[in-house]
Amino acid sequence: MICRALSSATHSTLDATTLSCVQKLRDQLRYYAVTEIAGRPYLITQNDKVIVNRLRDVKVGDVLKLDRVREIGSKDHTLVGEPYVQDTIYDIQATVLEHTKSKLIQIVKKKRRKNYKRTIEHKQTHTVLRISKVDVVQP
Repeated sequence: MICRALSSATHSTLDATTLSCVQKLRDQLRYYAVTEIAGRPYLITQNDKVIVNRLRDVKVGDVLKLDRVREIGSKDHTLVGEPYVQDTIYDIQATVLEHTKSKLIQIVKKKRRKNYKRTIEHKQTHTVLRISKVDVVQP
């Protein structure tokens, strides 16, 4: 069953249908969430590893509270936000595991018949997150 969360992140109260959907979600065992991390959506569950573009202002071991959730649900019930689900409904936490770099990428620029050829090498930086908690709480 899919419920639309008419109370978005800007409203402070929940309507009756959203409350009933949250109660049905709380009866489930495992949850998933579609959350935005650094502007990109990710489908996450508990104990997932997520590789995102480098988050500059976090350190290894920091615990992040993810607050931009588009959708949260289980096998039988789903709560969809418009555009985000209110943050009093859920508790999602991620731990920063490491800051890594990708493999070496070589970019070749060439102009034909002009004797111009350049090779650029690049390593993209990433942050690895472990989703430590995905839970629906009593609003």
